[in-house]
Amino acid sequence: MTKKINKAFVEKWAGRYDPMVDAPVLRDVHPAVHDRGYFTKAEGEAVMKWKSNRTLPLFQENAEDDVEAITTMALGGPDRLAHRVLRLLRGVGNPVASAFLTVADPTRFTVVDFRAIRALQQHGEQVADDPYYREYVDLCASIARRCETDLRTLDRALWQYDKATNGK
Repeated sequence: MTKKINKAFVEKWAGRYDPMVDAPVLRDVHPAVHDRGYFTKAEGEAVMKWKSNRTLPLFQENAEDDVEAITTMALGGPDRLAHRVLRLLRGVGNPVASAFLTVADPTRFTVVDFRAIRALQQHGEQVADDPYYREYVDLCASIARRCETDLRTLDRALWQYDKATNGK
């Protein structure tokens, strides 16, 4: 059996993650969204460029007021529904919805994508190929506590590990 994710793994791989990859959205978009309680269309586009530039043209078809209304509902409602509500936006699938939530509150949410899932699976952590988001966050929060870290650092470690060991 493969060794489970531990503190040394997180420290090693998170330390190799380029902080400039997510710095613009966490430094510039997060504070405004956190204070206001919703994303503007421009802020949504910044998240799209960070997470999934290929679906940006679809996202740009959303009306500004729809982006604001849907993200207000998602961020103001129960955590268990936030991810599903965000998927009402055109161009926003599972990974992108999780990126929106992570930018809004990286202490409560994390990004779900194929790299993180593959890294978890390769280390014996029980996660489905397409997990229900709330269960995925709960699993990652449990691992983060076990490794004495936060969700964002854990995600950086998982992403960097997969990128370095599996490439594309």
